[in-house]
Amino acid sequence: MEDIHSRNIPSDLEGRLFRKLQMIDDATTDQDLRVPPSNHFEKLRGSLDGFHSIRVNNQWRLIFRWNGGRGEASDIHLDDHSYR
Repeated sequence: MEDIHSRNIPSDLEGRLFRKLQMIDDATTDQDLRVPPSNHFEKLRGSLDGFHSIRVNNQWRLIFRWNGGRGEASDIHLDDHSYR
């Protein structure tokens, strides 16, 4: 796979973001996303009801829909905590 860079994603975030996306892709249960605890896996409420998130770093999170029955994520978005 070819490396593709985006001006919208800070370059110092790319490696960590790739690892977190790989972690989501590899997960088969929500327990897989709770480890390591630094993921801060959580179910969101309010306007993002039905979504979950894991922390990429202190500023950025990945927000996604988690289908536990199928063990897969969809509608994945990188967010800068603007939902708080």
